[in-house]
Amino acid sequence: MEVNSRVYRMLIVDDEEIITDGLADIFGNLNLDLDLYKAYSGQEALELLNRTRVDIVLSDICMPGMDGLELMETIRLNWPQCKIVFLTGHNDFNYVYQAIQAPDVQYVLKNEGYPKLIAAVERALKELEETLCANDL
Repeated sequence: MEVNSRVYRMLIVDDEEIITDGLADIFGNLNLDLDLYKAYSGQEALELLNRTRVDIVLSDICMPGMDGLELMETIRLNWPQCKIVFLTGHNDFNYVYQAIQAPDVQYVLKNEGYPKLIAAVERALKELEETLCANDL
């Protein structure tokens, strides 16, 4: 049986450059077969999404200008197969509630640490793999 060796693309979006770059370093050092892209605003993320197929968006929710929830709405309309993982320091219930209402969206608090975040991305990758395998049948 042939194992799918597809490389998935993940876009990391956060208005704090140190967080975006740090997450890119962390995920770049894992053996997850991810092509990594970075954006420092919701608008910059949309510009990249319009040019490149992205499988997973790892985004902060609270950003100036276009926040993560607005970005999610646009992704859902234009790229419904894209998985979204929200990473935020914001534990306001309204944000959590809006995020978890959307399909294929996960929510991780920044203070939960890297293992929880890595597990969320691995879960998104597994879901993408399962969808790809189901479509091949």
